[in-house]
Amino acid sequence: MSEEITYPLDDELCKKLAVWLCDHALKNASYYVQECRAMLRDYTQNGMNDALLQDIRNASNQPELTKIAAAEMLDGEIRKGISQLALWQQQPRDTNARFFRMKYQQVNWEA
Repeated sequence: MSEEITYPLDDELCKKLAVWLCDHALKNASYYVQECRAMLRDYTQNGMNDALLQDIRNASNQPELTKIAAAEMLDGEIRKGISQLALWQQQPRDTNARFFRMKYQQVNWEA
C-alpha cells in the first residue's frame, strides 16, 4: 500500500526529498540539490512541465514516455523517499540516516 501524497509539499519535506532524490532516483541526471528542490516545488504546484518530462525520459532511457507515466514514476519515487525519510526519523542511529542528515546539513539552501 502506498501513501497518498499531499501536494504541494511543505518546504522542509521538499528540501529533504530533494537531497534523497538527488542521491537515489535522479542520480543519473545532473541536478544540484537546490535545482531538485525547485523542480519538486514546481512539480507539486503546477504538475509535469516539458523540461522535467524530457529529463525523466532521458534518465529512464524511455523517449516515448508520456506525461502521465512520467508523473506516476516521479510520484512513486516521491513516495519511496517519504517512506525512507520516515524510517530514518524512527531509526536515527541508522548509518544511512546519519549520512543523509550530514548531506542535508551541508546544503546551502540560499545558494
